[in-house]
Amino acid sequence: MTDEIQPIDLASVDHVLKTTRSVRKRLDFERPVPMALIREALDIALQAPTGANTQTWRFMVVTDPAAREAIADCYRKAAAAYVEGRTALSRTGVTMMREYEAEDLRQQQRAALMKSGGYLIQHLHKAPVMIIPCIEGRFERDDVFTQASMWGSILPATWSLMLALRARRLASAWTTLHLQYEREISALLGIPDDYTQAALLPVAWLTGGDLKPAARLPLAEVAFQNRWEQHLD
Repeated sequence: MTDEIQPIDLASVDHVLKTTRSVRKRLDFERPVPMALIREALDIALQAPTGANTQTWRFMVVTDPAAREAIADCYRKAAAAYVEGRTALSRTGVTMMREYEAEDLRQQQRAALMKSGGYLIQHLHKAPVMIIPCIEGRFERDDVFTQASMWGSILPATWSLMLALRARRLASAWTTLHLQYEREISALLGIPDDYTQAALLPVAWLTGGDLKPAARLPLAEVAFQNRWEQHLD
């Protein structure tokens, strides 16, 4: 007897995929988040791809108010350096301050992005739960193959975690500013020196109703087929 394959509700799956992104201004800082939901979401994240089946991911869940305040303080200091152009990332142009042509969708969204980013900087410490995904090893000085392989063993799990949280009506934001103080935060939380932190997710209930898909650049501008100069049909 063969097992029946249950149909997938594509509409629900697509809705979660299209509405999971960094939420900042709609995080509910007053309502407690049940740890049972965090455990459920983390358990789902463990099904993500992992290089060579090593499963060397680790997830630091932070609920202690003093620890959250200390992390948020590092985040605020890192944000100041980022805004003032004092980070290597600032020099690449991949920043909130980057200017585009007036008709560019990203320029039209820039003011809202700046506002929401500033809001999170001010209120991060209020997030009832913070999750820091980590991966075993230090590889920042290694070749691209090694770096891609290592990041590929933690970033998919982090994204799966955000999707699982979203499906449970919880919101999160993918942030990395705190990594400018990675060593200090590792010492604060007892994370071993031979583990790399990948992100910081503030987690809270979503306020203000459901989310809608975000406006993005059209597929015709970002997808190619066979050669870079040939756009996807």
